[in-house]
Amino acid sequence: MSLSLHLSGWPENSESRQRMLESSSSTNFVQHFVSREVSNKERLLCLLRRMKNGLVLVLTPLLFGQMLWWEGPEWRCAYCVCIIAIYWMSEVMPLAVTAMLPVVLFPLVGVLDANTTAKEYMNDTNFLFIGGLTMAAAVEKCDLHERVALSVLRLVGSEPKWIMLGFMTVTALLSSFISNTATTAMMVPIGQSVVQQLISSFQHHPTNGERGRQGCKKMATGLVLSICFAANIGGTGTATGTPSNLVMLGQLNALFPKVDGSLNYVTWIFFAYPLMLLCLGVAWATLVWFFLRDAPEKDEAVTEMLNTRYRELPRMTYAEKSVFVCFCILLSLWIFRNPGIVPGFSVFFKKGAYTDATSAMIVSFLLFVLPSEKPDIASYIKKEDLKKRGCLMDWKTMQETFPWSVVLLLGGGFALAAGVKESGLSLLIGTSLSSIEHLPLWILQLLTMLIAMVITNICSNTVTASIFVPIVATLAQRAGHHPFTLMLPTTLASSFAFIFPVGTPPNAIVFGSGMVKVSDMAFVGGIISIELLILTVMYMNSIAYLTLPLLEFPTWAVITNSTVTP
Repeated sequence: MSLSLHLSGWPENSESRQRMLESSSSTNFVQHFVSREVSNKERLLCLLRRMKNGLVLVLTPLLFGQMLWWEGPEWRCAYCVCIIAIYWMSEVMPLAVTAMLPVVLFPLVGVLDANTTAKEYMNDTNFLFIGGLTMAAAVEKCDLHERVALSVLRLVGSEPKWIMLGFMTVTALLSSFISNTATTAMMVPIGQSVVQQLISSFQHHPTNGERGRQGCKKMATGLVLSICFAANIGGTGTATGTPSNLVMLGQLNALFPKVDGSLNYVTWIFFAYPLMLLCLGVAWATLVWFFLRDAPEKDEAVTEMLNTRYRELPRMTYAEKSVFVCFCILLSLWIFRNPGIVPGFSVFFKKGAYTDATSAMIVSFLLFVLPSEKPDIASYIKKEDLKKRGCLMDWKTMQETFPWSVVLLLGGGFALAAGVKESGLSLLIGTSLSSIEHLPLWILQLLTMLIAMVITNICSNTVTASIFVPIVATLAQRAGHHPFTLMLPTTLASSFAFIFPVGTPPNAIVFGSGMVKVSDMAFVGGIISIELLILTVMYMNSIAYLTLPLLEFPTWAVITNSTVTP
């Protein structure tokens, strides 16, 4: 009965629903149902809930339709961008489906032709994403990430604050290279085991009475919260750590075709990893202050439990060793292609012939070719024996674990960036922002990051970066600042979603554990968001100058838009 009421869309807290549930087991149910008069307000709310998606789908193009009659292609592009942004934020359709709308809208309204728009969906950056995620899927398939996590956690000791630091360090490290969703899904059960061990030890040796019990409850909340926060922060450390980073790199090439390549995989690490570690330390200190002040004393049983779980792991398999070697090869190819300090091996190729995506696809190819078991030529007597021997990666695993929707989502963002540039909408936005372009750089960074952090808590970080990166790039040009000074902090801010469970998949996974309340996540997440906002602005105006050439306005930005005066 309650299921049918839920499916009907009846308000959960309404009096009518409660009376129907209470009377559902009685013989007078029909009389209650018939005699109950539903108010017009309840009818209207129920109808609006059912029609919400349809209303958004139909009314959005109509409301913005006036833009189609305004003079200039930039307004037709603005019409498309507004529709896609509203659909993305309201999620009336799957995000990936909405991301395909540029292929329909841009040619119809005359922004870009269909062929040019479609090419943006599978550019170099998207192949970098595919290759990086293939590597991550191989790591998950052979369970190498669990071995890495347990090998670090068993070294952190048994005091709650150091246990939390260990969890955050491992989670951030893994999230820098593999999916933050997969990392969180793996770490939460381990965290729950640690919490259970700590609480069990406290119950056998109570020392603080009611205060100690409350301390255990807060400790449990803080420990699992630290996992999702660290996963979100860790993704900022590398160019492939989260899709929003790749959005920025892809749009950089679309907005500035003659960019000099000063921002690549290696320079991103030099720029972002120190900031990631600082953000991780601030988040840890905040969580310790709020959740571990009354935590139980250290418990050696926790260390023993982690050691036991590590010892119970089987010996490192041939597949794990092979995947680890492939991972090292991929990192080496990325690092030494163009390290910046010394000439890389890319000098042996024509410009654009070898990119980070090339390295990613080479290693992906190896993963589908190398065997998952130690080769033994003597055992390959029959053709059937060869079929039984799997490879480090297989297409079935790719179909089941690879986030194909994100590929389309990235492509949609790149198509939007291309449309915004070619139509002149970026120039129009820059002109409209002329009233704030004379503000100090740090104020511009605060404003753009704050807006991105608010939006990313209610929609995907990929969507947030896709919408705001072109805007802030134009704003930086108009103000005479290096585009990186606004593009990078805005991109990082799109990953700082700590307030709501729906903000990111790691937040949702932790909330689903039942150990975190929305109020806990919102309060502490809001404080950490403000702290990281201030920290990032300070970093961008100090240490970042040592890693990237941010003090000079680049010639490639001037050439792209001749109206910009550095």
